[in-house]
Amino acid sequence: EEMVHSNPFLKPIYDNLEKYRSDVRKMEKLSIYALLFEMTGNNKLRITYNPVSKPLVEGYNIGISHTKGYVLLILSRHRNVAVDIEYMSNRINKIVNKFLRNDEQATDTLSQLIHWSMKETIYKLFSAENLDYFEMKVSPFSPKNQGAVSVKDLKEEKMQQAYYRVNDAYVLTYAYQ
Repeated sequence: EEMVHSNPFLKPIYDNLEKYRSDVRKMEKLSIYALLFEMTGNNKLRITYNPVSKPLVEGYNIGISHTKGYVLLILSRHRNVAVDIEYMSNRINKIVNKFLRNDEQATDTLSQLIHWSMKETIYKLFSAENLDYFEMKVSPFSPKNQGAVSVKDLKEEKMQQAYYRVNDAYVLTYAYQ
């Protein structure tokens, strides 16, 4: 409620959050709108979703992601955009076989998180294709604090550049076309 008091433009958003039971989910929604209003200067914009759950905002291409205390928003008037954020954790080690191909190289937690997040980003970027994790192949790379990596969409046989940034708290990836 403190966020709503400090930004009165969030009040209509806050008033429509009763469908969310989780306070965390409510805070994520309010934070996304706070970012949207701050980035565009337009407090009348509303986020809707298409049938494959891709977010839509009039006049913009938009990407949204959230994880444990962080929300992320990417906007473009002219490019298709996508973004993902994952908090730093070794939980990824338990599900690596669900997304990592045999011909991909990710033996440590950081590499695995970057692979996962990149595939989430490319999945969102090409949402109409409904890609499976194994239909994307991340090119080999050595993880740094930030970088660019090519990801191959094996369904359409095309390459897409994706970008990443890493810090102690999270892995963030984004792509545009």
